[in-house]
Amino acid sequence: MLRKLLTRPIWWWERKRPYPIRSRFHLLPPLGVVKGRARFVVLTTTSALHDAMWAAWSWYRYLRPRGFELQLAVDGEIPDGEKTAVEKLFPEISIYNVGSVLSKLCEGRPALEALFEHHPYAKQVGLVLALSGQGPVVYSDHDVLAFNPPTELLTCIQKQIPCYFIDEGPGCHDPFLLERLNALGLDHIPRFNAGFLYVPQNALSVDLAEQIMAHWNPVPYQYFTSQTIMSALMRSANAQALPDDRYVISTRRQFYSETDVDYSAIAARHFTGPVRHVMYKFGMTAILRRAQHPQPD
Repeated sequence: MLRKLLTRPIWWWERKRPYPIRSRFHLLPPLGVVKGRARFVVLTTTSALHDAMWAAWSWYRYLRPRGFELQLAVDGEIPDGEKTAVEKLFPEISIYNVGSVLSKLCEGRPALEALFEHHPYAKQVGLVLALSGQGPVVYSDHDVLAFNPPTELLTCIQKQIPCYFIDEGPGCHDPFLLERLNALGLDHIPRFNAGFLYVPQNALSVDLAEQIMAHWNPVPYQYFTSQTIMSALMRSANAQALPDDRYVISTRRQFYSETDVDYSAIAARHFTGPVRHVMYKFGMTAILRRAQHPQPD
């Protein structure tokens, strides 16, 4: 009974309390950035910049040998001091405001322009569409950490097969866009999560995205609009799901009394909102421990 009474107050405290490890990404060994046509891009806000550094480092140690260039796309402006710290961890990294890549994509496409202007999470769609038109792209949100070699992802990259994480539940989508897809005779991926993707060059159609978004209205607001359109675009590209026992989206250890994921047995985990505190308390600690005591991959 006592544990039941304490569970939610402790969860609230774990979510709200500060975690100093977030700003200690400087303890990680620097990774010099290679330049190339293939890109690994992490999208972040200014407030989540430190989280993005952990995500970028955890993945880039595996993607750098494959010739991927690391880029940081920011929805906002980075203070000069923060930019210096990022460049120290990732020499030669490209840092830019995500809005700078959207203007050309929107030329002659009013539906996409309206989407990027009015939906706060739609910039991810534009970023992936724009960059994948120039070369292969691995995209990550700021809250996805890699713990062990992502062999299945690397195989998809080698074979140029688009891939994604499977959502934990039945999937979350915008009902208006589902009706729109049905009217167009298009399919989508039900258990799709847009937080981490691999997209080969020109695998996604910008014109199809414009067609799907025609007649879209930002009112009433739907949180999963961008995820829905991306699920349709990835379905049209014959994307493949990464195995969900290795590429994990889970609420395990949401509450302190629950057993956490075994980080030694998975490739990566997307720490969605209910378990964001777990990323700070356990995920980043596991990354730092691995960095300070490297093992052969």
